[in-house]
Amino acid sequence: MAATSTLTRRPLTMSASGVETKGSAADPQPSMPTSDASARGAEVYSRYRFLAVYDWWVLGIVSTYAWACSVPSFTVPWCRRSIRKGEHLDIGVGTGYCLTKADLSGVKLTLADLNQDSLDTTKNRLVAQGKVQAEETRCLLHDITRPLPPSCPKFNSISLYYLLHCMPGPVPAKTAVFAHLKHSMTPDGVISGTSVLGKGVRHNIFGRIIMFFMNRNGWFDNRDDNEEDFTEALREHFHFVETRIQGVVFVWRASKPRV
Repeated sequence: MAATSTLTRRPLTMSASGVETKGSAADPQPSMPTSDASARGAEVYSRYRFLAVYDWWVLGIVSTYAWACSVPSFTVPWCRRSIRKGEHLDIGVGTGYCLTKADLSGVKLTLADLNQDSLDTTKNRLVAQGKVQAEETRCLLHDITRPLPPSCPKFNSISLYYLLHCMPGPVPAKTAVFAHLKHSMTPDGVISGTSVLGKGVRHNIFGRIIMFFMNRNGWFDNRDDNEEDFTEALREHFHFVETRIQGVVFVWRASKPRV
């Protein structure tokens, strides 16, 4: 991708040619070309006022009772321990809930997502809570299946919470993101995240209903996602890997990229 300008403190988007452009959250530029499947996974956040109920429904009801992974008691502490001072990149931002619970002092935040509504919601929420300064928070409208623009900084930490199960394709296609993200990390950088599995875990009735509905509509693609493939990919790209299963959710933290 061509990207010759310096990454600014104003919101950034990607033009159709892949060149960074300066824009406001209220007047975004077109994103770079992306696959139909990736777009379907992101579009739900702009429909049915979904972001307005996201915290209550997804992070509250579904995470607790379908995935057996409480966000307040498990995911938030995991996220807090994984964010490093310096440059932090959050990918697939949702509403920014976990970031609102984290200590962001000394953190220069970059938000990346395929959905402009999610970027706007997260940034505005964090600014309103005094977690970040508007002019110091970067927004990147970007398809993470493609490498980050070269003008991005090296990140001390990266987070991908509840993202990979939304991405199209088998696990090797999803974990290909590690192959290029590691080149955008510092030598001691940390990457962490969570993803709902389809194989090797036992879903309850509620979980099976949600899985069926989300996969049928193309918002999830995780029927074959499994712990072994994710762990193998992480070990391929990082020196230190920590994983666990919480309910039906694969949770990981990895550091020191192999480059």
